[in-house]
Amino acid sequence: MRELPELILKRVKDYAKSKSFSDAKTKKLVEVVLNRYNEGLVTPGDAIGLISAQSIGEPGTQLTLRTKHYAGSLEVSVGQGIQRVIEIVDGRLTAKYPIMKIYLKKNVFTSEKKLLKFANNLIDVKVGNVGHFEEDFTTRVVSFIPNEKVLEELDADKEEIMTLIYDKIDDLYTSKRFTPNKNGINFSFDESTPLYNIRKGLLKWEKIPLFGIKHIEKVVVVEEKGEKIIVTRGTNLSEILKLEEIDSLRTYTNDIIEINKIFGIEAARSAIISELSETFTSNGIDINKRHIFILADLMCFTGKVKGIVRTGITGQKNSPFARASFEETVKHILNAAFDNEVEPLTGITENLIVGQPISAGTGKVKLTLDPKNLKKMIKKQEASN
Repeated sequence: MRELPELILKRVKDYAKSKSFSDAKTKKLVEVVLNRYNEGLVTPGDAIGLISAQSIGEPGTQLTLRTKHYAGSLEVSVGQGIQRVIEIVDGRLTAKYPIMKIYLKKNVFTSEKKLLKFANNLIDVKVGNVGHFEEDFTTRVVSFIPNEKVLEELDADKEEIMTLIYDKIDDLYTSKRFTPNKNGINFSFDESTPLYNIRKGLLKWEKIPLFGIKHIEKVVVVEEKGEKIIVTRGTNLSEILKLEEIDSLRTYTNDIIEINKIFGIEAARSAIISELSETFTSNGIDINKRHIFILADLMCFTGKVKGIVRTGITGQKNSPFARASFEETVKHILNAAFDNEVEPLTGITENLIVGQPISAGTGKVKLTLDPKNLKKMIKKQEASN
């Protein structure tokens, strides 16, 4: 039976002290933690990778293609089924449903109206989002017509928006511009401007940003445990954390790659664990977290988030057989032959391929008998029987 590591023992004693436990109660707590610690130790030779893969993969077949929608709306959704698991395990650069939960400092907004205005100001609004262009190629005049409904939803002043668009639009091909008004803005082009350039200019203008934070497509204010928070579709954590109204210690994104870029690999590892655990739990599947820890460690041990794909962890294995067993079999075998690689047959996959016992479990044990003493041992065994 092993003793508790000093760090764990110190934390247990600090916890007992914070709860004002007696010496007898502290001793009992240490014994309980010690027993749990020894029960959790792995026996040398256990195939923890295979066990973890089965623990995650088998119940993973019961996952559905579900998505959760905030506030009864499809505008802000988060994947909660097999799609989300695949995104995380593959280490994809972009999530299908990127969201942020933005927590606010206490008493920073005195009314719900101010909170909604703040939330709407986070949306990445471009010129093409608040109206559309109408073209008259015979007169070479292009008109920008604002969308009243969208402006009302954004709680934006029409004249201010028109002036902002007027100031921001690039007039590279414009010979004359008319003053903006409530109804829109007119842009005229001289006869020497090719129609192709007019169309090119319009496509460029539609993408000019007006206000908000890049990549934030939609926002919704929801209540969580009696507290108002902002949930966004789209994520830009680095910019959000710069805002004074934000509680930076609790604000969270489900984009693991973004977490890795901002906070580092340890934070990304924690995010992988929490996101996978939440996905399985929300589907009523209970998985031992230690198996998820092993998966997260495998994805992050190099210092970068790498998926279990042919361009990630699987494609970088030292064994040619292990690489060939996943995808693109012929390619890996040929490349290994051209590069004069040697197959060491040390892992599980490659030994299964050639029909040898794997180096785990009972296959880890190697026993030899001395032929000279074999007869003596047999006689001794027979005599004892």
